[in-house]
Amino acid sequence: MKISALRVHRAAFQPMGEGAQHAVLIVEVDTDEGVSGVGEIGLAYGTGGRGAAQIVLDLAREKLIGQDPFRTEALSDAMRRGTFWGHVPGPILGAAMSAVDEALWDIKGKALGQPVHVLLGGACRDRLRLYCNGWYRALAKPEQYAEAVQGVQARGYGAAKFDPMKLGPDGRGVKVNRHLARAMEELAVARVEAVRAAAGPEFDIILELHGNMWPMDSIRFGRRVAHLRPFAMEEVADAEDAHAAREVGERTGIAIAGGERLSTLGDFRRFFEARAFALAQPDMGIAGGFTGVRAIAALAAAHGVYIQPHNCGGPISTAACVHLSFSIPNFLIQEIFPVWPEDERLDLVDAPYETQVVEGHMPLPTRPGLGVELNRDYLRRCETLEA
Repeated sequence: MKISALRVHRAAFQPMGEGAQHAVLIVEVDTDEGVSGVGEIGLAYGTGGRGAAQIVLDLAREKLIGQDPFRTEALSDAMRRGTFWGHVPGPILGAAMSAVDEALWDIKGKALGQPVHVLLGGACRDRLRLYCNGWYRALAKPEQYAEAVQGVQARGYGAAKFDPMKLGPDGRGVKVNRHLARAMEELAVARVEAVRAAAGPEFDIILELHGNMWPMDSIRFGRRVAHLRPFAMEEVADAEDAHAAREVGERTGIAIAGGERLSTLGDFRRFFEARAFALAQPDMGIAGGFTGVRAIAALAAAHGVYIQPHNCGGPISTAACVHLSFSIPNFLIQEIFPVWPEDERLDLVDAPYETQVVEGHMPLPTRPGLGVELNRDYLRRCETLEA
């Protein structure tokens, strides 16, 4: 079996109510035996997706066409070590390599008639615990957060994540820039208090700070909400600052999560050696796909750190996260956006995992490969580039 062609499909969406705009980028790899695989570039938002798409095409022509797709370790190494910037790829080049790796594992699973998690060593559990994200869009008042989180509970979830500072008092998107102003701090604390009061003491709350604040402000905020027992606090300082993350954790007593913007094993090693993370969140579509993130998970286990693959893109990203999470011993909890009310991205595939949640958990996948097939009718509406 040889790789014969590669395509990138770009599905662009209208801006969300809070102002963010997404474009999901799917990589499809064909073989000469008629088996195809899919992966997702982990840059559905922000700048860089088109750059990664072009890099995928360049890698296909230079490193992939004509190669055996089963040699995922060798091809991953060739993409990284055989390109000058691949030694320290960053998120753009890292996203290109990651999507290709996911597609190659999908090919292997389909060719062998096995789910990817079986090829990775087999399931370590019968179901995955999930936490719900995306449930607080356009909310403003603390009482609205309270009502919304009860809706999350009613759907069977025992955990949820939200950024209490992402939306202003009018429910529209804002961004804290290093310093947390007093008015926003009071509103954010009130929102967390309302969620905890409404959800009760057994419900787990993850607080997302998006790397927007510097340590002084994250520490002050964390101390004010620590008594509410958040499950973790995510991206509490600049994404590359391991010592700041550790300081916030030590001075608040809250477990620190992060890593969605880190792209290499070396990046994560710095955080693990600094004892900065309790919960590492590598993105499958940035940090090397299955080949890269499996290595990060093993290194995390050696440092006593849990893994939660970051997931905020399209249904291929979710599929990759699910299979990796089933196969690693140090998995803790998985992020999922069960609905995207602003767009139809879940229509990209035939059986999105987002629709398969049972009582806040993901059942063990049984279909071969990643377990999803692309919707060809949908792809006809997408921009497509081919190598």
